[in-house]
Amino acid sequence: MSKSNFAADRRRFMAGAGGLLGLSAMGAMGLPLRAFAAQWPERTVRFVTYSGAGDPVDLRLRDFLQTLAHEYRNTPMIVENKTGAAGQIAAQSVLMAPPEGYDFLLANATFTITPSYFRKLQYKPLSDFVPVALSGSAPIGLAVPASNPARTFKEWVAWAGQQRGTLNYASLGNGSVSHLYGFQIRDDFKLEATHIPYKASGAALIDMLRGQISYIMLDTFNLRPLLAKKQVRILAVTGADRSQYLPDVPTFRELGFSGYERTGWTAFMAKAGTPPDIVASLNRSINKVNATPEWARKRDEVWSVWKPLTPAELQKQLQAEVAAWGELVRRSGVFGD
Repeated sequence: MSKSNFAADRRRFMAGAGGLLGLSAMGAMGLPLRAFAAQWPERTVRFVTYSGAGDPVDLRLRDFLQTLAHEYRNTPMIVENKTGAAGQIAAQSVLMAPPEGYDFLLANATFTITPSYFRKLQYKPLSDFVPVALSGSAPIGLAVPASNPARTFKEWVAWAGQQRGTLNYASLGNGSVSHLYGFQIRDDFKLEATHIPYKASGAALIDMLRGQISYIMLDTFNLRPLLAKKQVRILAVTGADRSQYLPDVPTFRELGFSGYERTGWTAFMAKAGTPPDIVASLNRSINKVNATPEWARKRDEVWSVWKPLTPAELQKQLQAEVAAWGELVRRSGVFGD
């Protein structure tokens, strides 16, 4: 984290400390936090994202918050982009602020990988944060260049098994979903493949089109544009069911392979200790906006799916994913520290 960002976060923490004391005082005086939550929000609400400014996730978050603000008297809702360190910088920025309901994290599936991948992680994702609401999800697809001779997953495994010393797979960085799933493909099917990490999906996909990358496990949100141009082929997807947007592509489960149930997702998180009534209010409002025809249409445009989950239901999902990713990290023997 840069000195300027650290200083800004420190100032925010110090400025909010008085409000945190105020919450404690309310409890001491017997004033119900429910009454406090009814007045929330009384100032700008900050949402921190791992994504870079201007990337698709960032732009959709900003668009979503414009609609969400209408549910709260048009209170300003701002986005802060804090990229790097597999989401640790963004998460720690939220944890530095008091849990008053004015600082939230838009997490993705990496959130459930970091507890096992980083053995010296400075926070505990499942206990230092509480889930608020699901934003959206998309399956992870095994993508190969359209020039590959294989037309089915079975054909591709046979082809890949013959590529001794020349096979490789791309990822969006060490410890990412694409890294671990790419490793799982290599390990499950006894392939000789080299891992090549990238900082962004665009560069990885360009190199795949150039023939420098053999395969990538990537969310369909990012694969959709190239698939529309018939430049890549998706041979299988993760998840319990086929994607409604890829009805002809089987799931790994259908093909008889377990361990590929997890998908890509984004979800809103709050610092532990945030008043439960605020978390509940934001959960209802996010679900309300997501359920509108407008946002159903916008999800269709990017092949994103959503279902209304309570914080407790989302917590259960996160716990299961932490356990599953942890097993895969230990199997890979690769750690971030």
